[in-house]
Amino acid sequence: MIVSASTAGRILKRKGLIDKKISKRKRNSALRPRARFPKGLRINQEGQMIQMDTKYIMLTGGHKFYQFTAIDVLSKRRVLRVYSSQSSRNGALFLKECFGSFPFPLRAAQTDNGAPFLKEFDQLCKQLNLPHYFTYPRQPKQNTYVEISHGADEREFYQQGHICAILSEMQKGIKQWENAWNAFRPHEALGQLTPDEYSQKIKLQGLPTKNVIVLQT
Repeated sequence: MIVSASTAGRILKRKGLIDKKISKRKRNSALRPRARFPKGLRINQEGQMIQMDTKYIMLTGGHKFYQFTAIDVLSKRRVLRVYSSQSSRNGALFLKECFGSFPFPLRAAQTDNGAPFLKEFDQLCKQLNLPHYFTYPRQPKQNTYVEISHGADEREFYQQGHICAILSEMQKGIKQWENAWNAFRPHEALGQLTPDEYSQKIKLQGLPTKNVIVLQT
């Protein structure tokens, strides 16, 4: 006897053998496929790809703030802001901050699949004609540059006591750290230059072929 796919589906659903949440998630994924950047994409210009992510800031009493981070893959220049939630609205607000803060045009963004980078954030990307690439689920190494920078934040900023439960004060502190990162902190990946210095160097001398970054999926 041959059973149609729809009949088999009804039988499995009736017997409770289909997880409705997983089924709905797969159906939504099929309706809204998420773009991945081309394999072996070569990054040779500032702004060609920024990686974005969030990091929670643990406060007293179990409360949290959320650091939103954007890092330029080539120059390692960053924009940092703090918000009280990880909503996609805050994600969209942060993207606007990035367009106003990076000193070069933004050509593409890569994020994980988290809530801050869906809905309003993704809609804004479309409005701005900014390609939005997603990492594969549970593959944080695909967002390696922003992940590494978060490790530095933890060691060099938060563990040094720079945490405040007043959002406006925390915002001031994170902007000061952003400036220190971009203008004063040497980076091993940049030959011990700061992002500001590296940016000036490649403007004056061009980017050596050996310094082109090849992104892997």
